Amino acid sequence: MKKISKKDSDTMIRLAKEGKHISKIWTDDFPEYGYWEIYVEVYGAGERSSQGVKRMITGRLNKLTEADDKQERTKIVEELDELVYHLYSRYKSSQKSLDQIRSIINK
Repeated sequence: MKKISKKDSDTMIRLAKEGKHISKIWTDDFPEYGYWEIYVEVYGAGERSSQGVKRMITGRLNKLTEADDKQERTKIVEELDELVYHLYSRYKSSQKSLDQIRSIINK
C-alpha cells in the first residue's frame, strides 16, 4: 500500500468535490493507488462523490418507508436533510467556479 502524498490527496478531494466518481478518479487520475485507498482518502476528508450521495439518499428514502416509529423517521429525515444540503453546497460551489471560468473566457 502506497502512502498518498498531500498533493495527491488534495487533488483527489478536489475532484470528488467537483463531482467526479471515485472509480474515475482512480482509473483516470491515480491508477498507481488502489480504489479503496482513494475512497478512504476522499471520505476521510469528509467528501463524497455526487453518485455516492445519491445512493445514500435513495437508501435513506427506502429505509424511511420501512421505519416503524416517529423517532426513527425523524432521524432519517435529518440525515436526508444533511445529504441534500451537501449536494446543494457542492452545486453552489460548482456554479461559483463556472462563473469564474466564464468571466475569464469572455474577457
